[in-house]
Amino acid sequence: MTAVDRVRGYGAPPWDRLLRAELHRLTAPRAVRRVAAGLPLLVLAFGLSKLFTHSPDTGPALREADALHREFLEQAARTGMPTGTIGRDNFFDDPRYLMEALSFGDLRTVLLGLCAAATVFGIVGGGADWASRVMLTLTAAEPRRARLFLTRGLLVVGLSMAVAAVCGLLLVPCLLLAAQLRGSTAGLDAVYWSVLASQFLRGVVLVGLLALLGYSLAVLTRHVPAALAIAFLYLAGAGRIFGGRGPRLAEYDMDGLTFAVLNEKPVIPMAESDCIAGPGCEAVHVDLTAGDGFVGILLYLLPVLALALWRSTRTDIG
Repeated sequence: MTAVDRVRGYGAPPWDRLLRAELHRLTAPRAVRRVAAGLPLLVLAFGLSKLFTHSPDTGPALREADALHREFLEQAARTGMPTGTIGRDNFFDDPRYLMEALSFGDLRTVLLGLCAAATVFGIVGGGADWASRVMLTLTAAEPRRARLFLTRGLLVVGLSMAVAAVCGLLLVPCLLLAAQLRGSTAGLDAVYWSVLASQFLRGVVLVGLLALLGYSLAVLTRHVPAALAIAFLYLAGAGRIFGGRGPRLAEYDMDGLTFAVLNEKPVIPMAESDCIAGPGCEAVHVDLTAGDGFVGILLYLLPVLALALWRSTRTDIG
């Protein structure tokens, strides 16, 4: 076989063989396997912790609410401050695990943690072989570098989404158990489950997109520490670049975008919102829907993905 034949891709391994080889290469590092096994365990521990951080006994909480309410009324009487409609319920911190109200936030917390882990996994999957010079051997065995880039990227996304799906499926039964033993399952109707499933599926897709972003940054820089640094700077600075240039003049910072993607509630017009500050407020105040959030994240991803693909197909591999 001539050098020209190899450049054109003749003699390259079949795609299924390349897929198996790249899957083995991505999962070969011991740290990757340990993290993949540890994440579901951490999610289980987080879900089961609700059994110990919540209680079905509301007596102490009600007594504390009464005391705080009396203190508030006394202070209002001394200062002449109007009390309005503020009652004991405003001071009541319900110790029960109310799944209808709390499960969305818990699922969001887990998904955001998985997003961070997926970004790091993408960086390691895309940059480790460049640091170890293994890429010299890989490009010799698979001369069609675009196919190698896309195959590994597909695996990074698929593995990240699979782990996220497993973790979500482990979390929900734990939360349901906590609600049954330490709280209430009231309100868990078909509408609730459809909203929870929608949030879960959107979170799995978000994990895959951020894994692809990390992978693209690593391929572009060909250096894991540099990709980690650039990921931080890029995510911190891109909001200033894209702010006010997307759907509905949204504020395109990553906090607001991820909140919008994982938001379980319909967006609220700014005039009707009682939110004061924070990324969640920014999202609802501009009516940022989940679709708008995905568009914003693609604005982060696509330029880096295109540059990474361009560089991965260059003739030099240094």
